Amino acid sequence: MSFCIYGAGIVASSVYTAIKALYQKEPLFFLVSDPENKGGISEQSPEGLDGIPVKSLSAWEEELQNGTSDLAVPEYYLIATPEIHHAAIMDSLRSLEKVQPEDFRMIPITDEAENKLMDAYYRNLPGHTTVSELLDDGYQVTNKMNRRFWPSQGNNVLMHDSSVQVFQAKSHMDKQLNYQKQGGCSDNQKDCNLKHNESGQGNTKYLHMDYIYPIQVGGALTEQTIASLRDDVGDNISVKNRNYCELTATYYAWKHSPAAYKGICHYRRIFDINEEQMRALLGMGKEWDVILPYPTVHYPDISVQHTRYVAESDWNALMRALQEVAPEYWEAYKEGISAGEHYFHNFNMLIARAEVFDDYCDFLFRVLERTEELATPKGWERSDRFAGYLGENLTTLYFLKNRDRWKTVYAGKIWLT
Repeated sequence: MSFCIYGAGIVASSVYTAIKALYQKEPLFFLVSDPENKGGISEQSPEGLDGIPVKSLSAWEEELQNGTSDLAVPEYYLIATPEIHHAAIMDSLRSLEKVQPEDFRMIPITDEAENKLMDAYYRNLPGHTTVSELLDDGYQVTNKMNRRFWPSQGNNVLMHDSSVQVFQAKSHMDKQLNYQKQGGCSDNQKDCNLKHNESGQGNTKYLHMDYIYPIQVGGALTEQTIASLRDDVGDNISVKNRNYCELTATYYAWKHSPAAYKGICHYRRIFDINEEQMRALLGMGKEWDVILPYPTVHYPDISVQHTRYVAESDWNALMRALQEVAPEYWEAYKEGISAGEHYFHNFNMLIARAEVFDDYCDFLFRVLERTEELATPKGWERSDRFAGYLGENLTTLYFLKNRDRWKTVYAGKIWLT
């Protein structure tokens, strides 16, 4: 079949890479929204991706109408963007029916489809392991686990026999989600921040799981309380939330969680790991040290990630901070990332053994603290999320440098809408 891919961001480039590797197929071109946001998603797009042209929707529609295209007309349009944009994109693509006489199909790449595709890709990539691969290799899910795996919480006190605590960063400024808990809304609605949908629609498949702990980030910046756990107690950096984003929850987990396994996810992005799978994973001992989302793939390399989201002055401050406080990581950066690395660890999400989590945090926050001091303006003089973006780059650097030290496995993620 002939196809194009709608999108040219992190979803599209990863989907493209997997399809090319698994099926030896390439799209005719990538299709993106035009500057007026026709197509449902507005983002800075490259002129080409891995040598394949990127076209705007309006330009493609005009070429079809005038018969001026030098490219074949695709039979399929694969929509490879965050799922929240799919409906608007499909509405825009229907405009092609007027100028494209051939039958064509739109295929939205849902979270589930993307996760399956990336799982197959990383299973076949030497040196990489996925959660589903571990579970398939003879480790059976068991219901015999003691309830100690699912500890109670309250008043910012965490039980000390907890085995796993994945903190879900939530802010009083988060958008409401079209999400329904099984059986309707609970009395503790403000903790889970889930909206009951009386029509029965919504993300009912992805229910709030007991190993996930909602935590309010930026608690020091508001009088509102939306969760029983807050990031502004004890040793904390809650006041830095407008710069650090979900990393203020990461800091809280580092300093306060006694769990054997600790993790971070977001109010609208969670790991695609259910409770039974988590129980099985906890029973595997040393088979894994850290779970990360499937890496995103970038062309020509991952340097495009920082040039799109981070000011050059902030990037230079980060490089100086690495040289000063973590010179071994500076050397790893020069030997690895700057040499053309394609795989990037987005989202500041992970689940790791406490030893790994704490070592990662020690590196992460030492470097970011020094970067704040070197940046112009200084970190405490601004509120533009720069530390959160730099955190993704440092997460990538940390796990690339330690790929032989820690056993890393990859899992899918779910974007709640």
